Amino acid sequence: MNRKVVILGGGVAGMSAAHELIERDFEVAVYEKLRIPGGKARSVEVSKPVPPPWNSDSAVSQNGKPLPGEHGFRFFAGFYNHLTDTMRRIPFKNNKNGVFDNLVPVEEIGFTRFGKDPIFVKAQVPWSLKGLLKQFEELFGADIGIPGEEIKFFAERIWQLMTSCEERRLPEYEQLGWWEFLEADSKSEPFRKLLVLSLTRTLVAAQANAASTYTIGNIFLQLLFDALDPTIDLDKMLNGATNQVWLNPWLQYLKNTGVDYHLNAEVAGINCKDGRILSVTIKEDGKTFDVQGDYFLSALPIERMAPLITDDLLKIDPTLTGIKQLAPNVEWMNGLQIFLKRDVKIGRGHLNHTDSKWALTSVSQRQFWREFPEYAGGDVQGIISVDISDWNSEGLNGKTAVASTRD
Repeated sequence: MNRKVVILGGGVAGMSAAHELIERDFEVAVYEKLRIPGGKARSVEVSKPVPPPWNSDSAVSQNGKPLPGEHGFRFFAGFYNHLTDTMRRIPFKNNKNGVFDNLVPVEEIGFTRFGKDPIFVKAQVPWSLKGLLKQFEELFGADIGIPGEEIKFFAERIWQLMTSCEERRLPEYEQLGWWEFLEADSKSEPFRKLLVLSLTRTLVAAQANAASTYTIGNIFLQLLFDALDPTIDLDKMLNGATNQVWLNPWLQYLKNTGVDYHLNAEVAGINCKDGRILSVTIKEDGKTFDVQGDYFLSALPIERMAPLITDDLLKIDPTLTGIKQLAPNVEWMNGLQIFLKRDVKIGRGHLNHTDSKWALTSVSQRQFWREFPEYAGGDVQGIISVDISDWNSEGLNGKTAVASTRD
């Protein structure tokens, strides 16, 4: 009889675990709280009444397609080897490489500023020396406002990271903030905005004064090395709504291979006795029941897992205390979705709005989509996804994002 693995959470982590385990002949059951697969990576489908000019009838009922809420800064980096390997193994129509073929390269990354021209950086280093020199000329010839000595300082810091061994990186840089490492307090405002704040926001949606140099530095170096390799796409995006071109086909594949995937199934408790986990309590469609298994794997977000950690569970594994300590410090990164009656192509990739008080990033979606369904009876022709990463700084309206009304 196959050993059973119970997976808590059906986002990308839970679905990845289920994918690997079912291919290794485990019996797999997944319990996901939401009514749609994918967790935080999902399309937030707007099926509730939408404000004018699109009411609930015109937005949804005419063609049955909810408006797709898409995360603004979801990108697939060139070094995402594990995720893209999984995507190649998810069948999709006639695609040779499954849903992986639904990824399209991004041409550029933009940095916008109040009262100045935006700065656009090519997402790929040119193949020729002539092209490379032209790109550097465009980048550093722009009015970026960073003094030459500060650019040199930044280059020296990056070189220090590149030449540091792993034995140094983890113990030293994990304890050192990115803000401190770049000595941001003593640098110019453009330096702080473009090379300190914007980098952390772009790479991991983190706060520069809290993120570790180990985390930001490692990701930045991986992106830098990818950018120097013309055979690697630095940044890719999906060619359609996330659930339509990735998560729904993935769920169908998992079910077809035997995964018992439950939607609308919330994990209510983890039950322990005599130093082992006996079962988990699930609330599904108004019913409460216990699920047993040979193994239990939590793929829940930290803030969802923390309330489930009991004293009995801590006796089994005291290191789980770290989850409870970390959970209150998770930052919000949420989105504002703008549906347009005509498409507006704002940059051929992700935009980082460096002067924005709420740490805004955005992307104009339709230009990357292979097909654009007839949303709202054809009235919706464009989608701009905006992410808000700083909810606690005062904005141009004199309020923090968290304190602002819907208006």
